[in-house]
Amino acid sequence: MDVYINDYINFFTLRSEEIKKTVGRAIEYWAPEPVPTILLFSQIGKNIAGQLFLLSETEKLFLFQHIESGICSENEQLATAVATGLIESLVTASDENEELWKKIVGCLQPVSKKHALAWKNFGQ
Repeated sequence: MDVYINDYINFFTLRSEEIKKTVGRAIEYWAPEPVPTILLFSQIGKNIAGQLFLLSETEKLFLFQHIESGICSENEQLATAVATGLIESLVTASDENEELWKKIVGCLQPVSKKHALAWKNFGQ
């Protein structure tokens, strides 16, 4: 994983002890190999979905602005990991929970929301 992606992940781990634990467990599990980037971002997305109702509005704003900055990044590897790992895991985590889906959609910003809606409606 490159430094830019590590810095991106550190933003999440500095703001959430739960995400920090999730990332730590993934690193430990995969050691000595690096955690596959998409998988790690997927775990972060699931974690965000799992704690979404516990976060303050300010925390949600910071997290979802960061998600938006990731999917809009000029770093193609980061943008892909955010889209196919993090955002798609948010959608999948809400598949059986309409209340969670509405909360996620309400937090997502334009580009990340567009991707989430496309993923949600894929194959329908």
